[in-house]
Amino acid sequence: MSVAPSDCILIVDFGSQVTQLIARRVREAGVYSEIAPFNAAAAAFDRLKPAGIILSGGPASVTEAQSPRAPQCFFEAGLPILGICYGQQTMCQQLGGEVVVSGEGGEFGRAFVEVTQASRLFDGLWTTGERHQVWMSHGDKVTRLPQGFAPIAVSDGAPFAITSDEARRFYGVQFHPEVVHTPDGGRLIANFARHVCGLSGDWTMAEFRSAKIAEIRAQVGDGKVICGLSGGVDSAVAAVLIHEAIGDQLTCVFVD
Repeated sequence: MSVAPSDCILIVDFGSQVTQLIARRVREAGVYSEIAPFNAAAAAFDRLKPAGIILSGGPASVTEAQSPRAPQCFFEAGLPILGICYGQQTMCQQLGGEVVVSGEGGEFGRAFVEVTQASRLFDGLWTTGERHQVWMSHGDKVTRLPQGFAPIAVSDGAPFAITSDEARRFYGVQFHPEVVHTPDGGRLIANFARHVCGLSGDWTMAEFRSAKIAEIRAQVGDGKVICGLSGGVDSAVAAVLIHEAIGDQLTCVFVD
């Protein structure tokens, strides 16, 4: 049993140190996700045919000409998109908005956002007028929204702390919902996956494990496999999965 490609979310990585946490939050919501670097995102999109896209944060500035961008075709695919920090900024810039280097030196650490408008992103979680703690880490800021977007939450340092184009199901958050310092961040990401993308949330890691074992067994057949095993997490997990699939057909070679 393999994961249905349309039941997943593609996460585009712009070099954030916490992109893996985004994937973890999506999977905790019962939705399968895969990460692809921005320069390989178009190929991953064609392969996965995802139900939604998340654009990660990153250390670059969208005000620089050579900074990374999302494939423009993503914004024309009719799929929900959530931009996080840098992801929000590049989405705004690519769709005709404006981003500038913050003259106040940016916004870092704990902050509070005030919800100013209802949104599908907030369903069952936040209501208009409430204030909620989030974690900011940005040196640039959005100063003009693209056509169709509206601010739905503000902070003292970010007038566009959360933005949305409800018709196109595009959302941007200036803070980082994936980190524990944003207490409701995981639930916001779950809302995006379930309420906005319409995914059922019934995927489990056990299902993924079973699917991969079955795929390995089918691929190898009666053949033999050699695995270079360093003792690190990646090679150790690969070795265990392969061994569970084909048993003594696997030979591990320790590579120090």
